[in-house]
Amino acid sequence: MNRLWTPILRPLLEAAAAQNVIEIGADAGRNSTRLARWCSNRAARIDIIDPAPGFDAIAFEQAFPGVVHMHLAPSLDVLTNLPAADVVLIDGDHNWYTVYHEVLLLLGPLEAPRPRPPILVLHDTGWPWGRRDAYYDISRIPLEFRQPHGRGQIHPHASGWSRDGIDMGLVCANVQGGPRNGVRTALEDALAGRKEQFEIRSIPGFFGLTIVVPNVRLEDRPELVAFLAAFTPSATLKPVLDVLEAGRVDGMIAVQLLSDVFQVGPMAAGVPPPDARPLQTSLSTETWLGIQNGLLRQSYKGRAFLLNPFDQYHYMSLIETLRPATIIEIGTYQGGRALWMADQLRAFGISGHILTLDITPPEGIEDPLIQVQAANAHNLAAVLTTELIATLPHPWLVIEDAAHTTKMSRDVLDFFDPHLQKGDQIVIEDGITGSMMGQPEASPPHAAIRAFLAERGQDYQLLTQICDYYGHNVTGNPNGWLKRL
Repeated sequence: MNRLWTPILRPLLEAAAAQNVIEIGADAGRNSTRLARWCSNRAARIDIIDPAPGFDAIAFEQAFPGVVHMHLAPSLDVLTNLPAADVVLIDGDHNWYTVYHEVLLLLGPLEAPRPRPPILVLHDTGWPWGRRDAYYDISRIPLEFRQPHGRGQIHPHASGWSRDGIDMGLVCANVQGGPRNGVRTALEDALAGRKEQFEIRSIPGFFGLTIVVPNVRLEDRPELVAFLAAFTPSATLKPVLDVLEAGRVDGMIAVQLLSDVFQVGPMAAGVPPPDARPLQTSLSTETWLGIQNGLLRQSYKGRAFLLNPFDQYHYMSLIETLRPATIIEIGTYQGGRALWMADQLRAFGISGHILTLDITPPEGIEDPLIQVQAANAHNLAAVLTTELIATLPHPWLVIEDAAHTTKMSRDVLDFFDPHLQKGDQIVIEDGITGSMMGQPEASPPHAAIRAFLAERGQDYQLLTQICDYYGHNVTGNPNGWLKRL
């Protein structure tokens, strides 16, 4: 809410003449600081609720004696013990169970409402958490109120997981929408049967903000009536605001994807140890960009075939020599590579099959050697169960080609590590992204490889003969071809 302080939050507090304020969810404390200063200047009180704030709660409380009261506990454990509030900012745990019960505690139940309930300001009533639960600590949510959940990439135009989305860093519902799912749904359910007792205003900006003002508070505050009148977007302006927020979200996703893949700015990968094998390749950045430009236009049997000529030979040779009984591909995209590998198995007379997994698997792949399955690379155990893995014959060739983030590559490595047998091989794709930016060492996939081998390197061999076949690391997967010893 911090960005909305000047245009919305401060004018609202002043129009309401708030004397008792509650903030649920403090995060790093930027908005809390503004609230504390405002309350201090008006002899008001603020109760800040956060089980794990990102600042020194004791020092913060001491900086505003008698004004700030910190509560280091979940909101549902605290709200009933606080003085009646004039304004409550709700920006804590973004799931239906928590928000629904927060609103009920603040307004009172339908059959016994509070006579003068507070003004509510709810953040994240738009995408992504308006219609999708997120869980900071899912153990606090009773089992019957938990949505089927996981962690993966989400996108405003996809109801489930999306290869084009971003990982928001939280465990969240597998699917958006439906009952008991999300902040906005929680508010609507809590107001069911009494919506006419409130004036409700929403704007889409910065993930959505909704203000709920009880009619009883408008009766003696003309300033509040004026604020709501000025705050209400016209029928013409509202769709413009929706378009602007959609554009902001699309831009945020694009920037985050670039940061994850190329590790630029504050996301940059750490400096490798002095004895690390360098990721620098024998080819120039300009050459790699040209290769990438051609690669993006390739197809095989009418489907995208994102495999550069060097690695096409490497995989062909590896299939011929390893003779994998099982190929596990994490990241199917359109399926061109899976179809090509199936044809390679046939060409070399190998009795093998391919299990290809994607968060949004393609349709229409009809090949008896290929099984297409929906799966989240952050949670492969949900699909690759112990029972299923026991049926997959070795040797294995595992290809990790999902979102190219450090965490995802590491999650895949950690999952397969206990299941790989001697001679099995695993390839971590697209470590070349750093070289295409002119920063070879800024490679998210290789940051995962480096950290993994620092712990488990005694059981793996880096296949430099593949990496360097055409020159030092002339491959899309520099230092990314590993063999289990």
